[in-house]
Amino acid sequence: VLAALAVVAAGQLLLTRTVFGRHLVAIGTNAEAVRMAGIRTAPYVIAVFALSGALCGLGAVMQTARLSTADPNAAVGLELSAIAACVIGGTSLLGGRGSVVATCFGVLIIAVLQTGLAQVGSSEPLKRVITGAVIVAAVLLDALRTRMSRPAG
Repeated sequence: VLAALAVVAAGQLLLTRTVFGRHLVAIGTNAEAVRMAGIRTAPYVIAVFALSGALCGLGAVMQTARLSTADPNAAVGLELSAIAACVIGGTSLLGGRGSVVATCFGVLIIAVLQTGLAQVGSSEPLKRVITGAVIVAAVLLDALRTRMSRPAG
């Protein structure tokens, strides 16, 4: 848990307090505009993929420690939950908006939802349908919020 909290804190600081993080957010918002401003985007994209791979490795080590065994299929099916956590946390599917801390709150919401569904004995397909419905609701709320924040005209 402490390692995960350290990664969250480091990620939030990286995105909000460094030039690298600001460039990443700008690239996510409009990569072409960033290129036109004279910033090379390729090194940033490569760095993000490398960082993503390193964090996947750290997650795999944590999962292996939790299960006390190395199972290549241990995380099969978690993709939908990961996307749901990001969307619920406020990360835009179109890029350029999101927060590491808010995504953690999305993870907590999905964990509580799935634990609750498991407690009442829901089947796996029903869990996926409900998780998908939560994603759709979060995307619709995000679209509504975006539409409401734009000036009319």
